[in-house]
Amino acid sequence: MGKYQDGQYIILVWDGFPDAHYVKGHVSDEDGRDIVINEACLDEDQAKKLGQAEHKYGRWSTEADGPEGCSQTLREYKSPGRGRFKITVFGVGIFAKAEPA
Repeated sequence: MGKYQDGQYIILVWDGFPDAHYVKGHVSDEDGRDIVINEACLDEDQAKKLGQAEHKYGRWSTEADGPEGCSQTLREYKSPGRGRFKITVFGVGIFAKAEPA
C-alpha cells in the first residue's frame, strides 16, 4: 500500500458496501467527515449513515489471498504499538459509533 499523509482518505477495496471509512492521522469529526464525504463521493443518505469519528491506530497486514497471491488488509487497534499509525475511523450503519447524547 502506498504511503498516506495525515488528513488523506485511505482507499480500500470492499466486497459490497464498506463497514467503515478511514482517514490517516487523528483528525476532528468535522474535518474527517468532510474528507470522507468528498473523497468517497458519498451522497446525502450515505453521509447520514456515518458514525462519530473514532481515533484509533492502524497497521497493514499481509494475508494469503488464494491462488492470486497476497493482499494487504488494514487492521484496527485501540492503542499505539510497533508498526501502527494513527487513523480516524468512521463506522457505517450498524458499525457506526453513536453520537453522544
